[in-house]
Amino acid sequence: MTSLQSNADCQVNDSKNAFPTDAESSLHLPLDGSMCIVFTGHYNGVGVEIRSPNEMALLSHMGCFGKGSASRSKPKIIENNTSPSIMRKRQFLKRNYWYKKFEKHERIIESDNFFKDIDNLITKIVHDTKNQVGRDVIDLVSTDDENSGNENCNNQTEFEELGKNNIVVLVPNSDSEGDNYFANIKPKCCINKISLQEKLILTLEEAFFLLYGLGCLQVVYNDHHIFNIEECWKAFSESNSQFIERYVVYHYFRSKGYIVKPGIKFGGDYLLYKEGPSVNHADYIVIINFGHNNFNWVSILGHVRMATTTVKEIMIAEVIKPSKINIDLPQDLCEYKVRELVLTRKLPVKINDSED
Repeated sequence: MTSLQSNADCQVNDSKNAFPTDAESSLHLPLDGSMCIVFTGHYNGVGVEIRSPNEMALLSHMGCFGKGSASRSKPKIIENNTSPSIMRKRQFLKRNYWYKKFEKHERIIESDNFFKDIDNLITKIVHDTKNQVGRDVIDLVSTDDENSGNENCNNQTEFEELGKNNIVVLVPNSDSEGDNYFANIKPKCCINKISLQEKLILTLEEAFFLLYGLGCLQVVYNDHHIFNIEECWKAFSESNSQFIERYVVYHYFRSKGYIVKPGIKFGGDYLLYKEGPSVNHADYIVIINFGHNNFNWVSILGHVRMATTTVKEIMIAEVIKPSKINIDLPQDLCEYKVRELVLTRKLPVKINDSED
Protein backbone atom coordinates (compact mmCIF):
# COMPACT_ATOMS: atom_id res chain seq x y z
CA MET A 1 0.00 0.00 0.00
CA THR A 2 1.51 3.29 -1.03
CA SER A 3 1.36 6.64 0.66
CA LEU A 4 -1.91 8.51 0.52
CA GLN A 5 -2.68 10.73 -2.44
CA SER A 6 -4.87 13.79 -2.67
CA ASN A 7 -8.48 13.46 -3.71
CA ALA A 8 -7.77 15.60 -6.76
CA ASP A 9 -6.01 12.64 -8.35
CA CYS A 10 -9.09 10.43 -8.05
CA GLN A 11 -12.01 10.09 -10.42
CA VAL A 12 -14.81 12.46 -9.42
CA ASN A 13 -18.54 12.09 -9.93
CA ASP A 14 -20.21 13.98 -12.73
CA SER A 15 -23.97 14.40 -12.95
CA LYS A 16 -23.73 14.12 -16.74
CA ASN A 17 -21.66 10.97 -16.58
CA ALA A 18 -23.55 7.80 -17.48
CA PHE A 19 -21.29 5.88 -15.10
CA PRO A 20 -21.44 7.51 -11.65
CA THR A 21 -18.92 6.24 -9.11
CA ASP A 22 -20.45 6.65 -5.68
CA ALA A 23 -17.72 4.92 -3.70
CA GLU A 24 -19.03 5.70 -0.25
CA SER A 25 -22.51 4.30 -0.82
CA SER A 26 -21.68 1.22 -2.89
CA LEU A 27 -18.18 0.12 -1.93
CA HIS A 28 -17.64 1.58 1.55
CA LEU A 29 -13.94 2.18 0.92
CA PRO A 30 -12.16 4.26 3.58
CA LEU A 31 -12.30 7.50 1.65
CA ASP A 32 -12.90 11.05 2.86
CA GLY A 33 -12.74 14.47 1.29
CA SER A 34 -8.97 14.88 1.50
CA MET A 35 -7.27 11.55 0.86
CA CYS A 36 -7.67 8.00 -0.37
CA ILE A 37 -5.71 4.77 -0.14
CA VAL A 38 -3.73 3.68 -3.20
CA PHE A 39 -3.25 -0.06 -3.67
CA THR A 40 -0.51 -1.65 -5.77
CA GLY A 41 -1.30 -4.36 -8.32
CA HIS A 42 1.03 -6.30 -10.62
CA TYR A 43 -0.17 -7.03 -14.16
CA ASN A 44 0.70 -10.56 -15.30
CA GLY A 45 -0.88 -10.54 -18.75
CA VAL A 46 -4.11 -12.22 -17.62
CA GLY A 47 -5.12 -10.36 -14.47
CA VAL A 48 -3.73 -8.10 -11.76
CA GLU A 49 -2.14 -9.54 -8.60
CA ILE A 50 -2.37 -7.93 -5.18
CA ARG A 51 0.50 -9.29 -3.07
CA SER A 52 0.35 -7.38 0.21
CA PRO A 53 -1.78 -9.17 2.86
CA ASN A 54 -3.06 -5.85 4.20
CA GLU A 55 -4.17 -4.70 0.76
CA MET A 56 -5.71 -8.09 0.07
CA ALA A 57 -7.77 -7.84 3.25
CA LEU A 58 -9.00 -4.32 2.48
CA LEU A 59 -10.01 -5.06 -1.11
CA SER A 60 -11.69 -8.32 -0.15
CA HIS A 61 -13.65 -6.95 2.81
CA MET A 62 -14.44 -3.49 1.43
CA GLY A 63 -15.98 -4.22 -1.93
CA CYS A 64 -15.48 -7.99 -2.40
CA PHE A 65 -12.86 -7.43 -5.09
CA GLY A 66 -10.80 -10.30 -6.47
CA LYS A 67 -10.32 -13.97 -5.68
CA GLY A 68 -7.60 -15.83 -3.80
CA SER A 69 -5.10 -17.65 -6.01
CA ALA A 70 -5.27 -20.72 -3.73
CA SER A 71 -8.85 -20.34 -2.45
CA ARG A 72 -12.34 -20.68 -3.84
CA SER A 73 -13.25 -17.09 -3.01
CA LYS A 74 -11.48 -14.75 -0.62
CA PRO A 75 -7.87 -15.58 0.27
CA LYS A 76 -7.35 -17.83 3.26
CA ILE A 77 -4.42 -15.67 4.35
CA ILE A 78 -6.79 -12.93 5.55
CA GLU A 79 -9.00 -15.21 7.64
CA ASN A 80 -6.66 -14.91 10.66
CA ASN A 81 -6.81 -18.64 11.26
CA THR A 82 -3.80 -19.66 13.35
CA SER A 83 -4.57 -23.39 13.15
CA PRO A 84 -2.10 -25.40 11.05
CA SER A 85 -3.33 -26.75 7.74
CA ILE A 86 -3.85 -30.47 7.13
CA MET A 87 -1.80 -32.11 4.38
CA ARG A 88 -1.83 -35.63 2.94
CA LYS A 89 1.35 -37.67 3.06
CA ARG A 90 1.66 -37.83 -0.74
CA GLN A 91 1.47 -34.04 -1.01
CA PHE A 92 4.03 -33.55 1.76
CA LEU A 93 6.46 -36.00 0.11
CA LYS A 94 6.02 -34.28 -3.24
CA ARG A 95 6.87 -30.89 -1.75
CA ASN A 96 9.87 -32.31 0.07
CA TYR A 97 11.05 -33.73 -3.23
CA TRP A 98 10.71 -30.34 -4.93
CA TYR A 99 12.56 -28.71 -2.04
CA LYS A 100 15.54 -31.08 -2.26
CA LYS A 101 15.68 -31.01 -6.05
CA PHE A 102 15.25 -27.31 -6.76
CA GLU A 103 16.49 -25.47 -3.67
CA LYS A 104 19.55 -23.26 -4.10
CA HIS A 105 20.77 -21.49 -1.00
CA GLU A 106 17.55 -20.41 0.69
CA ARG A 107 15.84 -22.60 3.28
CA ILE A 108 12.41 -21.81 1.89
CA ILE A 109 11.61 -21.30 -1.78
CA GLU A 110 9.44 -18.24 -2.25
CA SER A 111 6.88 -18.45 -5.03
CA ASP A 112 8.11 -15.30 -6.78
CA ASN A 113 11.68 -16.63 -6.99
CA PHE A 114 10.31 -19.99 -8.11
CA PHE A 115 8.56 -18.47 -11.10
CA LYS A 116 11.53 -16.24 -11.96
CA ASP A 117 13.69 -19.37 -12.27
CA ILE A 118 11.11 -21.31 -14.23
CA ASP A 119 13.38 -21.60 -17.27
CA ASN A 120 16.05 -23.32 -15.20
CA LEU A 121 13.46 -25.66 -13.73
CA ILE A 122 12.19 -26.64 -17.17
CA THR A 123 15.74 -27.40 -18.25
CA LYS A 124 16.22 -29.66 -15.23
CA ILE A 125 12.92 -31.45 -15.82
CA VAL A 126 13.79 -32.10 -19.48
CA HIS A 127 17.21 -33.40 -18.45
CA ASP A 128 15.69 -35.71 -15.82
CA THR A 129 13.11 -36.96 -18.31
CA LYS A 130 15.83 -38.07 -20.71
CA ASN A 131 17.46 -40.05 -17.90
CA GLN A 132 14.24 -41.88 -17.02
CA VAL A 133 14.53 -44.53 -19.75
CA GLY A 134 11.99 -47.34 -19.40
CA ARG A 135 9.99 -45.62 -16.65
CA ASP A 136 6.43 -44.37 -17.05
CA VAL A 137 6.65 -41.57 -14.47
CA ILE A 138 9.48 -39.08 -14.05
CA ASP A 139 10.88 -38.06 -10.68
CA LEU A 140 8.86 -34.83 -10.55
CA VAL A 141 5.71 -36.84 -9.97
CA SER A 142 7.25 -39.91 -8.37
CA THR A 143 5.13 -42.22 -6.26
CA ASP A 144 4.95 -42.40 -2.50
CA ASP A 145 6.74 -45.76 -2.44
CA GLU A 146 9.85 -44.28 -4.04
CA ASN A 147 9.98 -41.52 -1.44
CA SER A 148 8.78 -43.50 1.56
CA GLY A 149 12.09 -42.98 3.30
CA ASN A 150 11.93 -39.18 3.00
CA GLU A 151 9.13 -38.56 5.43
CA ASN A 152 11.33 -37.41 8.29
CA CYS A 153 9.49 -34.71 10.15
CA ASN A 154 11.65 -31.92 11.39
CA ASN A 155 13.48 -31.60 14.66
CA GLN A 156 12.98 -28.95 17.33
CA THR A 157 15.65 -26.67 15.86
CA GLU A 158 13.89 -26.48 12.49
CA PHE A 159 10.57 -25.77 14.20
CA GLU A 160 12.11 -22.79 16.00
CA GLU A 161 13.87 -21.48 12.88
CA LEU A 162 11.03 -21.74 10.38
CA GLY A 163 8.25 -20.63 12.71
CA LYS A 164 4.74 -21.84 13.41
CA ASN A 165 3.29 -20.37 10.20
CA ASN A 166 4.90 -23.20 8.21
CA ILE A 167 3.65 -26.03 10.43
CA VAL A 168 1.32 -28.58 8.84
CA VAL A 169 -0.48 -31.61 10.24
CA LEU A 170 0.50 -34.68 8.21
CA VAL A 171 -2.15 -37.40 7.86
CA PRO A 172 -1.96 -40.74 5.99
CA ASN A 173 -3.20 -41.19 2.45
CA SER A 174 -6.64 -42.64 1.96
CA ASP A 175 -8.94 -43.01 -1.02
CA SER A 176 -11.93 -43.49 1.28
CA GLU A 177 -12.28 -41.89 4.67
CA GLY A 178 -14.26 -44.59 6.43
CA ASP A 179 -14.50 -45.53 10.10
CA ASN A 180 -11.28 -47.52 10.04
CA TYR A 181 -9.34 -44.61 8.60
CA PHE A 182 -10.27 -42.18 11.38
CA ALA A 183 -9.87 -44.84 14.07
CA ASN A 184 -6.29 -45.61 13.09
CA ILE A 185 -5.17 -42.15 12.06
CA LYS A 186 -1.87 -40.99 13.57
CA PRO A 187 -1.26 -37.34 12.60
CA LYS A 188 2.22 -35.85 12.73
CA CYS A 189 3.34 -32.24 13.04
CA CYS A 190 5.83 -31.33 10.30
CA ILE A 191 7.35 -28.32 8.58
CA ASN A 192 6.21 -27.39 5.08
CA LYS A 193 9.49 -26.30 3.48
CA ILE A 194 7.95 -24.89 0.29
CA SER A 195 5.87 -21.81 1.03
CA LEU A 196 3.50 -20.77 -1.77
CA GLN A 197 2.38 -17.19 -1.26
CA GLU A 198 -1.31 -16.67 -1.91
CA LYS A 199 -2.30 -13.58 -3.87
CA LEU A 200 -5.52 -11.72 -4.58
CA ILE A 201 -6.26 -11.97 -8.30
CA LEU A 202 -8.27 -9.10 -9.80
CA THR A 203 -9.98 -9.49 -13.15
CA LEU A 204 -9.18 -6.92 -15.81
CA GLU A 205 -12.53 -5.23 -15.24
CA GLU A 206 -12.03 -5.03 -11.47
CA ALA A 207 -8.52 -3.66 -11.83
CA PHE A 208 -9.51 -0.95 -14.31
CA PHE A 209 -12.51 0.03 -12.21
CA LEU A 210 -10.25 0.55 -9.20
CA LEU A 211 -7.76 2.48 -11.35
CA TYR A 212 -10.09 4.56 -13.52
CA GLY A 213 -13.36 4.63 -11.62
CA LEU A 214 -12.07 5.08 -8.07
CA GLY A 215 -8.44 6.12 -8.53
CA CYS A 216 -7.27 3.85 -5.71
CA LEU A 217 -5.04 1.42 -7.64
CA GLN A 218 -1.72 1.67 -9.43
CA VAL A 219 -0.87 -1.11 -11.88
CA VAL A 220 2.78 -2.17 -12.12
CA TYR A 221 4.14 -4.05 -15.13
CA ASN A 222 7.43 -5.99 -15.11
CA ASP A 223 7.96 -4.92 -11.48
CA HIS A 224 9.14 -1.43 -12.43
CA HIS A 225 6.83 0.32 -14.94
CA ILE A 226 3.64 1.91 -13.59
CA PHE A 227 0.81 2.02 -16.13
CA ASN A 228 -1.12 5.22 -16.64
CA ILE A 229 -4.80 4.98 -17.55
CA GLU A 230 -4.21 5.00 -21.31
CA GLU A 231 -1.48 2.34 -21.16
CA CYS A 232 -3.60 0.17 -18.89
CA TRP A 233 -6.61 0.49 -21.19
CA LYS A 234 -4.51 -0.48 -24.21
CA ALA A 235 -2.94 -3.49 -22.47
CA PHE A 236 -6.28 -4.78 -21.16
CA SER A 237 -8.01 -4.28 -24.53
CA GLU A 238 -5.27 -6.21 -26.32
CA SER A 239 -5.50 -9.01 -23.76
CA ASN A 240 -9.27 -9.45 -24.23
CA SER A 241 -11.07 -8.45 -27.43
CA GLN A 242 -14.36 -8.08 -25.50
CA PHE A 243 -12.87 -5.99 -22.70
CA ILE A 244 -14.66 -2.76 -23.69
CA GLU A 245 -18.17 -4.22 -23.52
CA ARG A 246 -17.36 -6.24 -20.41
CA TYR A 247 -15.96 -3.21 -18.60
CA VAL A 248 -18.90 -1.00 -19.60
CA VAL A 249 -21.32 -3.52 -18.08
CA TYR A 250 -19.12 -4.04 -15.00
CA HIS A 251 -18.79 -0.29 -14.36
CA TYR A 252 -22.52 0.20 -14.92
CA PHE A 253 -23.63 -2.34 -12.31
CA ARG A 254 -20.89 -1.40 -9.83
CA SER A 255 -22.10 2.19 -10.03
CA LYS A 256 -25.61 1.01 -9.18
CA GLY A 257 -24.31 -0.51 -5.94
CA TYR A 258 -24.13 -4.18 -6.91
CA ILE A 259 -21.25 -6.50 -6.06
CA VAL A 260 -20.21 -7.88 -9.45
CA LYS A 261 -18.44 -11.24 -9.65
CA PRO A 262 -17.62 -13.59 -12.55
CA GLY A 263 -20.59 -15.73 -13.58
CA ILE A 264 -18.98 -18.54 -15.54
CA LYS A 265 -20.10 -21.06 -12.90
CA PHE A 266 -23.73 -20.45 -13.90
CA GLY A 267 -23.14 -19.99 -17.61
CA GLY A 268 -23.19 -16.19 -17.57
CA ASP A 269 -20.77 -13.31 -17.76
CA TYR A 270 -21.40 -11.81 -14.31
CA LEU A 271 -23.26 -12.46 -11.07
CA LEU A 272 -24.91 -9.57 -9.24
CA TYR A 273 -25.01 -9.54 -5.43
CA LYS A 274 -26.76 -6.95 -3.32
CA GLU A 275 -24.50 -7.43 -0.30
CA GLY A 276 -21.78 -9.85 -1.36
CA PRO A 277 -21.13 -13.60 -1.75
CA SER A 278 -20.46 -14.08 1.97
CA VAL A 279 -23.87 -12.63 2.93
CA ASN A 280 -26.37 -14.04 0.44
CA HIS A 281 -26.69 -15.66 -2.96
CA ALA A 282 -26.58 -13.77 -6.24
CA ASP A 283 -29.82 -12.21 -7.46
CA TYR A 284 -29.06 -12.06 -11.17
CA ILE A 285 -27.05 -13.90 -13.80
CA VAL A 286 -25.91 -11.29 -16.31
CA ILE A 287 -25.60 -12.22 -19.99
CA ILE A 288 -23.88 -9.57 -22.10
CA ASN A 289 -25.25 -8.97 -25.58
CA PHE A 290 -22.18 -7.90 -27.53
CA GLY A 291 -24.26 -6.98 -30.58
CA HIS A 292 -22.63 -9.35 -33.06
CA ASN A 293 -24.05 -12.57 -31.60
CA ASN A 294 -27.72 -13.38 -32.01
CA PHE A 295 -29.50 -15.04 -29.12
CA ASN A 296 -31.57 -18.07 -30.05
CA TRP A 297 -34.40 -19.59 -28.07
CA VAL A 298 -32.41 -22.68 -27.16
CA SER A 299 -29.67 -20.71 -25.42
CA ILE A 300 -32.15 -18.33 -23.79
CA LEU A 301 -34.26 -21.17 -22.39
CA GLY A 302 -31.11 -22.89 -21.16
CA HIS A 303 -30.06 -19.76 -19.26
CA VAL A 304 -33.56 -19.30 -17.84
CA ARG A 305 -33.72 -22.93 -16.70
CA MET A 306 -30.34 -22.58 -14.99
CA ALA A 307 -31.49 -19.40 -13.24
CA THR A 308 -34.74 -21.03 -12.10
CA THR A 309 -32.90 -24.04 -10.70
CA THR A 310 -30.52 -21.83 -8.72
CA VAL A 311 -33.23 -19.33 -7.61
CA LYS A 312 -31.91 -16.45 -9.69
CA GLU A 313 -33.06 -14.31 -12.59
CA ILE A 314 -31.50 -13.80 -15.99
CA MET A 315 -30.59 -10.24 -16.92
CA ILE A 316 -29.48 -9.53 -20.48
CA ALA A 317 -27.27 -6.44 -20.63
CA GLU A 318 -27.18 -4.94 -24.12
CA VAL A 319 -24.28 -2.56 -24.73
CA ILE A 320 -25.34 0.30 -27.00
CA LYS A 321 -22.33 1.79 -28.73
CA PRO A 322 -22.08 5.57 -29.23
CA SER A 323 -23.23 7.13 -32.49
CA LYS A 324 -20.08 9.23 -32.71
CA ILE A 325 -17.61 7.99 -35.27
CA ASN A 326 -14.43 9.12 -33.58
CA ILE A 327 -14.36 8.43 -29.86
CA ASP A 328 -11.43 8.61 -27.50
CA LEU A 329 -11.39 5.77 -25.00
CA PRO A 330 -11.48 5.54 -22.05
CA GLN A 331 -12.38 9.26 -21.84
CA ASP A 332 -15.58 8.77 -23.86
CA LEU A 333 -16.89 5.76 -21.94
CA CYS A 334 -19.83 7.91 -20.88
CA GLU A 335 -21.05 7.74 -24.49
CA TYR A 336 -21.85 4.05 -24.04
CA LYS A 337 -25.26 2.99 -22.77
CA VAL A 338 -26.52 -0.22 -21.18
CA ARG A 339 -30.04 -1.58 -21.63
CA GLU A 340 -31.34 -4.13 -19.11
CA LEU A 341 -33.74 -6.94 -19.96
CA VAL A 342 -34.84 -9.27 -17.15
CA LEU A 343 -36.14 -12.72 -18.11
CA THR A 344 -38.35 -14.76 -15.80
CA ARG A 345 -39.89 -18.20 -16.24
CA LYS A 346 -43.66 -18.30 -15.78
CA LEU A 347 -45.22 -21.65 -14.89
CA PRO A 348 -48.75 -22.07 -16.37
CA VAL A 349 -49.91 -24.11 -13.38
CA LYS A 350 -49.07 -21.34 -10.94
CA ILE A 351 -50.69 -18.72 -13.19
CA ASN A 352 -53.94 -20.72 -13.40
CA ASP A 353 -53.99 -21.29 -9.65
CA SER A 354 -53.58 -17.59 -8.96
CA GLU A 355 -56.42 -16.72 -11.35
CA ASP A 356 -58.77 -19.21 -9.69
